[in-house]
Amino acid sequence: MYNIIMQVFLLIGIFLFGITVMRLGIKGLTYQQLEKLRPNLSPFNGLLLGLFLTLILQSSSASIALLITFLAALKTNLPFSISYLIGANIGTTFTAQLFVWNEVHLMFLCLLVGFFMIFISNQKILLAGLIIFGLGVIFSALNGFESLANIIPTERIQYIVNSEHNTPLSLSIFGMLFTMIIQSSTVATGMLMSFSSEGTVPLIQIYYVLIGANIGTCFTVYLVSLKQPYHARITAYAHIWINVLGAIITFPIFIANPIIHFAEWVSAVPQQQIVWTAVGYNVLTGILFFIFMKPFIKLLTFIHKPPESPNHSTRIVINNNI
Repeated sequence: MYNIIMQVFLLIGIFLFGITVMRLGIKGLTYQQLEKLRPNLSPFNGLLLGLFLTLILQSSSASIALLITFLAALKTNLPFSISYLIGANIGTTFTAQLFVWNEVHLMFLCLLVGFFMIFISNQKILLAGLIIFGLGVIFSALNGFESLANIIPTERIQYIVNSEHNTPLSLSIFGMLFTMIIQSSTVATGMLMSFSSEGTVPLIQIYYVLIGANIGTCFTVYLVSLKQPYHARITAYAHIWINVLGAIITFPIFIANPIIHFAEWVSAVPQQQIVWTAVGYNVLTGILFFIFMKPFIKLLTFIHKPPESPNHSTRIVINNNI
């Protein structure tokens, strides 16, 4: 058991290394364009920007941290920021889709091509090589997780799956704590996809772990916001409330089941079903927060009031472009 736990942590490290290398390549290729970015601060543009930057950075936490530390300087309004958060939550599912395309031959191809491209002096080729090599490293970690899943006896997995302790609440708490520790919901999703490649783990259990993982990813963003001004911190608070309220709203089984049935209807492949479950959950919660944007902003600003000071000049725009 000790060896299996150590292998899990080793593979998590490899996975995070691959994500980091891939992110460096993508960021290097797009950094100059991102620096010039001055979006029209409408909710729709916020949604697109959150979706786009999360696809680029391969991490919703990284893209939201970017919003807090850089875009807050543009005095973004809350509708824009909340729409950005919704887009980031949806965008992170694309990384999970990459895992579905994982294949051993593709893994070796990415590792070899990316490795040789890194040693080419041309900067753009080098950065593209980092992206390809990083993807190969991610695929290698996922293959490792799948191999590890095959080592564990099926009876043991079934015992864990059928345990009386696997309540929706306990699964959500596990997903939240695990994601807080490794600071990546992407890794949590990748591990779930690897260990359930044969459909061993029921999709409904994975659904509740994903809900918890969404909450757990708020921890990193909250840490980034601690020393930021109020107009940046309230974006982190909005991120927490969106994921917590979204989890509460979609927690009942009569809401969870339609999302699961939708994923099973779209695809018969267990790994692809996990992706569609995440997409269904994030799109549903995103639509709800779009519809109830004004009440949510009023609740947010009521709970997290701006500091009152004669010299305090922060102004939170509430009704702009809703």
